[in-house]
Amino acid sequence: MLRMGVRTLLARTPGVASVRDHVYEPQAAAAIDFTDVDVLLLSCPREEWVRDTARRAGAAGAKVLLLLDERMVADPDSIRGVVAHGVLLKHELTSDALALAFTQMRTGGFPLPSAFSHALIRHSPGPSPDDRGRIAMLTPRERETLALLVEGLSNKLIARRLRISEHGAKRLVANILAKMNCPNRTQAAAIAVREDAVQLSRV
Repeated sequence: MLRMGVRTLLARTPGVASVRDHVYEPQAAAAIDFTDVDVLLLSCPREEWVRDTARRAGAAGAKVLLLLDERMVADPDSIRGVVAHGVLLKHELTSDALALAFTQMRTGGFPLPSAFSHALIRHSPGPSPDDRGRIAMLTPRERETLALLVEGLSNKLIARRLRISEHGAKRLVANILAKMNCPNRTQAAAIAVREDAVQLSRV
């Protein structure tokens, strides 16, 4: 039911050239060739074979967009560690929402519904001396960039706000993730909000 609905929405989404769907079971997923796939839409990423599918897609250069229901939003720990480049909520799916998410991912952004970002912050561990120490290692410029990550800006928009090249913005984000020991910008932003690390440096 969901698959047919998403396929219909994708057919109406600007910029989508072709759509392929697959049977939701391990053997079919293992046979997928991601060579010419730009975006993989995944739901129910709790099973290990689904997580492995996301890893293979990401390794092949595809963007992974997770489609989550309200139960997963209420328990974000259940999908921790899943390779993803964006999140959408199933009950908010529209062709416009998909088009915006694809644009954000293509330009280095990470589409993330506010309901899910709030859940991430609520479920994140309490203040950590390690996190505070890692944030303290950031340069003033990196702190400015971290504030923009909290706003959900893509590398392109960060570059525009800081008046630097997109390559420079990408390098700043990479430095932040390395210093904060975060696998992705979403986790870095969640830690920054939890630690009140961007209040004094917001640009």
